[in-house]
Amino acid sequence: MASFYVHVCSLIIFIAFILVSPFIGLSFARSSIIEAICTNATDPSFCINALKSDPCSDDPTIRTVFEQIAIDLAIANATDTLQFLNEQRNCSKDTRLKAFYGYCIADYQDILIDTDDNAKEALLAQEYFTVGTRGQSIMENADGCDSYFTKPPPQMSHKNRSIRLLSEMIYLIADYLIKE
Repeated sequence: MASFYVHVCSLIIFIAFILVSPFIGLSFARSSIIEAICTNATDPSFCINALKSDPCSDDPTIRTVFEQIAIDLAIANATDTLQFLNEQRNCSKDTRLKAFYGYCIADYQDILIDTDDNAKEALLAQEYFTVGTRGQSIMENADGCDSYFTKPPPQMSHKNRSIRLLSEMIYLIADYLIKE
């Protein structure tokens, strides 16, 4: 009778293992893909946390899921920064600072075009080289915004850093997809 219970317990453990093992594989695949992408990032922990922040990242079988996450995060960041820039420009009494915010607004409008229109379209068309080029262009626009200021306001500097890191992710993921 005891051997019967041992067999039943063994069978239950075996079935549980079979049911759980695909999820272990997906979790491992997700982690290894994210590591491969984020290893070369300027701030690997930012990259890893950003990619894992979206529940869609749980399904790495979708080839472009991480690129879509990076693009969506860049769009959200650029939209938020554009609103911040408009508020700062409207509130500023310093005409020079007001002009700098205006220049940055133009840069962030370009960033939104590069991410929301160009990068998304290229991703749908599986033109990963173009997606990577859009990532580089976004970085250049963020650098341009920083360059207008002798010393960028801390909040502006932080926002430019965030979009630079997100655009770097867009570039790195595109490079990963090209090599895959």
